[in-house]
Amino acid sequence: MKKTFFPEEFIEKYSTLLGNEWNKFLETIKQKQPKSVWINTNKLGASIVHKKLSEKDIVFKKYIFSDQAFEIEMEKPGDLELFKRGKISLQEKAAMLPVIALAPTKDDYCLDACAAPGMKTIQLSNLAGKVKAVDVNSERIKSLIHNKGKYALHNVKVERTDVRNIKEKFDKIVLDAPCSSEGLVRKKRNALKGWSMEIVQRKSELQKELITHCFDLLKEGGEMVYATCSFAPEENEEVVMHLLKERSNAKVIPVKLSGIKLRKNKLCEYCVRLYPQDNNTQQFFLAKIKKN
Repeated sequence: MKKTFFPEEFIEKYSTLLGNEWNKFLETIKQKQPKSVWINTNKLGASIVHKKLSEKDIVFKKYIFSDQAFEIEMEKPGDLELFKRGKISLQEKAAMLPVIALAPTKDDYCLDACAAPGMKTIQLSNLAGKVKAVDVNSERIKSLIHNKGKYALHNVKVERTDVRNIKEKFDKIVLDAPCSSEGLVRKKRNALKGWSMEIVQRKSELQKELITHCFDLLKEGGEMVYATCSFAPEENEEVVMHLLKERSNAKVIPVKLSGIKLRKNKLCEYCVRLYPQDNNTQQFFLAKIKKN
């Protein structure tokens, strides 16, 4: 098995940050993450997908937080016709949670702020009334455009632009911000090859601009979820606290996710962390924010 790469600076920082949790954390992120699937109800109902998998004797386990989400015991679920025809998408368990926490309804106009390749856009399309999905990256947006067609995202408008250029108002927003991508190490053994504190700091500055602009795009009473797959306080709590300092009408509100263990946060009330060893996921950070 290919060995996971960890920079010395990363080990030094996170062994201090996580304290007596470090060894469990390290052992978990060295392991491959389970395969998870989201059912695209734009094309097929959840019960029909479950039936089709059962008929093929494919073992799967539904997640408590959504009827559309489940773990699948299959090395290459991308080989399934259900996937090829856009009836299911492959999405890491923790990565599904920002949209679940946001809880959009058919009455909501939603923004997917940094959308490519579009897995959260699929979720939003299934659950919300109307969606705008934007991404600034000219290569990554090709995947978003492809997925709009493949998954029949008829209520989604895709736009290649920096979200900071958007002026519309939205009921709900997902900002899964570009980050140092520490959580990808369970998927890619060399994900931390380019990691450095310099990159973390650079991402933090961008994230502060993004969260403030996205908050300003919310209608009064609107809600947004800020998320990253990093554990760096610079990319998470510091970003949220920056928003709270800049916008007096911003308030972090509790997140509830059925079947998911969320760690309370000493640095920022109601911000939550998902530890890989608790939920067998990548590491993840979530904050749900309301505009008063």
